[in-house]
Amino acid sequence: MRVALLCNDRIALPAIDQLLSARVVVAAGMPDRLHETRMIVKNKCDQYKVPLQLFNKKDFTQQIMLWLDQYEPDVVLVKTFPFLIPGEAVSRPKYGFINFHYAPLPQWRGPNPLFWMIRNRVTAGGVTVHRMNASYDAGPVLLHQPVACSPDTDFGLFYTQLAYAGSNLTGPLLFGLTQGTLREKEQDHSNAKWYGHPGPSDLMIDWQTMNAADIRALVKACNPWNKGAGTRWKGWTFGITYASVAENPVAKESKPGTILSVDAAGGLTIASKDGKAIVAEVVYCEEGFYPGHCLSAFGLQKNDQLL
Repeated sequence: MRVALLCNDRIALPAIDQLLSARVVVAAGMPDRLHETRMIVKNKCDQYKVPLQLFNKKDFTQQIMLWLDQYEPDVVLVKTFPFLIPGEAVSRPKYGFINFHYAPLPQWRGPNPLFWMIRNRVTAGGVTVHRMNASYDAGPVLLHQPVACSPDTDFGLFYTQLAYAGSNLTGPLLFGLTQGTLREKEQDHSNAKWYGHPGPSDLMIDWQTMNAADIRALVKACNPWNKGAGTRWKGWTFGITYASVAENPVAKESKPGTILSVDAAGGLTIASKDGKAIVAEVVYCEEGFYPGHCLSAFGLQKNDQLL
């Protein structure tokens, strides 16, 4: 089988390694954006002498049609790609375009469901493999592999688990396509929900409205890609990268966001609105990553208020 790849993110790398080493890839494509993943994919493609096409959004329809004509793939595997595939391209390869979506469908459509899944404290995610059509994440499902999400799982760990789950599904997908054993299942579009990229306010802790569990979930959803969930103190913004919930309750008079301790013995402990306390074990600021209590060196003191 002649396989072509479209990708845009590190989550595709385990599957790319697998497919390139199997020498079934005839071409690969990425958006024309300079970032680390692009350099990694280029090096891998050069190693196996696979041409890498860089696409731009303005001319994408014309470019993708020429790409298909040139390399004549039997199937195009899409493992994160930001541009909508035009309808005339989707039906061109023998087995079409098949997308690997790193979340259950149709409940978690969109470009960044992983952040929202951890933010909303789900207990399970997964990889959904589906045929592509003229809409984002809406085609019939071919395969699905669930992946558990424990209370301690952060974005980085879940991301890696999903990457390898997607790689594990690639072989069964290609085998099923050639053998005709896959059974397509239409999505229930009435259950569809869309999750876009989080905005700046989504990445900030609101001490007045968020309880301890919500704060910890946001911290995990922001680690490592955003270097933590943001908070403010005296006009200075820093990130809480790793946090736990303290076992002991705090005094009722402690206002949410109040620094309860900032020393080596007690750590950086902050009151939340539900009578509990967040222990900011790792924090990030422009100067680097530190144990939370080290922020005392920047002037943070007990009874200070975070916003």
